[in-house]
Amino acid sequence: MVNIKDTHLTKRQFEVLRMRREGRTLAKIAAELRTSRSNVSAILKTAEENIGRARNTLKLIETIKWPIKIDVKAGSNVYEVSERVFSKADRKRIKVSHNYSEVVRLITETLGWKNLKRRKALRDFAVMVSKEGMVEVI
Repeated sequence: MVNIKDTHLTKRQFEVLRMRREGRTLAKIAAELRTSRSNVSAILKTAEENIGRARNTLKLIETIKWPIKIDVKAGSNVYEVSERVFSKADRKRIKVSHNYSEVVRLITETLGWKNLKRRKALRDFAVMVSKEGMVEVI
């Protein structure tokens, strides 16, 4: 079994996540831990952010040797980014395994609606393409 000290979660975050996944409400968790519902909510949010960062770290490590990496700055149009992906892949003679719309969808799903406004990214991100044409957005 993995030791909690070897993760990006605190013992409290792990406890709250476990209880929540068992189906307990925030109010029940708060009562059991003798804290407020809003504190439980904050613990959950931080735990989920930590899990997201850990997943992104793994994605980044997996893509280190991928031949295409496009760093995208906040304010970029996601449709233009998709065009850049295909243009760069063509120059490297890589057949992208997604079509134009699917690449846009991958970008928008990864960023989430809170990080998009009128086709513009509100945060920096990167698009990676493997030699087999797989696309990852991080």
